[in-house]
Amino acid sequence: MKWLAVCVLGGVLLPLLAFAQDKVELNAITSVKVNGSTVEITGSKKPNFTTFTMTDPPRLVIDISEAVLKGVPEEMRVNAGLITGLRAANYGSDSSAIARVLIGYDRDVETDILVSGSVLSVKVLDGSSPAVAQTLPEPKQPLVAANGPTAAEAQAAATQATQASQQERATQETAAAEAASAAKKTDAELRQQEEAARVASAKKSEEDRRAQELAAAEEKKRQEEQVRAEAEAQKLATAEEKKRQLEQARAEVEAKKQAELDEKKRKAEEAEAKRLAATEEKKRQLEQARAETEAKKQAELDEKKRKAEEAEERRLAALEEKKRRSEEARAEVDTRKQQETDERKRRSEEAEAKRLASAEERKRQETEGGSRVASAEVPRRTEPPAASPEPATTGRRKTLEIVGFQQKTGGSRVYVRTNEPVSYKVSEGRNEIVLMLENTQIGKGNNTRALDTSFFDTAVARVDPTVGPDRSVRVSIKLKEQVSVQTRQEGNTITLEFPRPER
Repeated sequence: MKWLAVCVLGGVLLPLLAFAQDKVELNAITSVKVNGSTVEITGSKKPNFTTFTMTDPPRLVIDISEAVLKGVPEEMRVNAGLITGLRAANYGSDSSAIARVLIGYDRDVETDILVSGSVLSVKVLDGSSPAVAQTLPEPKQPLVAANGPTAAEAQAAATQATQASQQERATQETAAAEAASAAKKTDAELRQQEEAARVASAKKSEEDRRAQELAAAEEKKRQEEQVRAEAEAQKLATAEEKKRQLEQARAEVEAKKQAELDEKKRKAEEAEAKRLAATEEKKRQLEQARAETEAKKQAELDEKKRKAEEAEERRLAALEEKKRRSEEARAEVDTRKQQETDERKRRSEEAEAKRLASAEERKRQETEGGSRVASAEVPRRTEPPAASPEPATTGRRKTLEIVGFQQKTGGSRVYVRTNEPVSYKVSEGRNEIVLMLENTQIGKGNNTRALDTSFFDTAVARVDPTVGPDRSVRVSIKLKEQVSVQTRQEGNTITLEFPRPER
């Protein structure tokens, strides 16, 4: 009855307050979402609202005045937590616009409503007793506004009336008195409205019952379909299993056949491999016998060649020795001639020096005025020491004439011959001997050719003469293995002796 009185009061107050209210900016509700056990309602400004609860099932209704829903679905189902679903609807227009949000719960709960800026949060309090609130029947069609004053519009009007009463208290008190008087006069109307609400509630209960019956029928149908689907699936599974077993049996037979074929093939391949191995072995033995015969023939040929080369080496060595001795004799003659020429030149220079000294002495004596009588005997001049013999080498640049190799019974010899004695250095490395001829040039192009002596049974593998740094000649002697070396110089020839490697 009190709620109906408030509705009537709102219906009376609305015309009185309409003239005092200007057009207001509506609060645009753009989001209604569930976060756990909390519902968040987001608008464009701080909300003005009223709430009331409903039972069977438990619900909380929030009416936000001067607000309109924008982009918010009319119904949202929630399948988690205490909240079972949400409904939203718009009522009225302009300054009387109301945005209603209905929250359904699975049981009676106590809620805490908070406002932070433009967000209104409805949170369920844990461990508290259910909230005690006025119970009202849910409207039959909350999304359609009636032409006459409905309960929702009356509630919105009451909310606006409350706000208006804070601004113009005197006007509200007058309106409240008139509304109370009107309420007494319209008690019959209130009873009619209450009866209408009861009828609507009964109708809704009938609709809920029919909906439950329909849901039960749907559930039964779904279960029957599920049983039928399971039976069909079982049938298909049985058929698939039978098919799989047949295929497995067929595969086992095929595998057995394939294994037999593979075994036959393997035995045939083994027999063929044995035959080929026997053929290859016979061929190898024949080739080995042929190779041994060829090796024997080649060894005989190599021995003949070695003996011929040794004979040729001995002949060439004899010729080289003869030529060397001839060149040494020629060099000695040239040296003696050069020494005689130098001696004659020295004596001539000494005579000229004596003559010049005598002339200087006479001139000195004449300068002193002739007071002193020159001695009839000319003082004996101290003879200069005899010239030392010319060193073994001269400052002239030498010329490399021959680089040779000779095999001996006990080893081998590498000899280098120049046009005259030369200064040299010998250095030893890993399997290499280097002979450096200072102030020397290579006379003939053939002398730059390397001597490959690797086929001889000696320590020397290769002799390679090249032009070295600082006007020198570098003779590199590669060894098959490290052995000792003896170096000596006789006239224009430098000889390096190598022993035969030990076996």
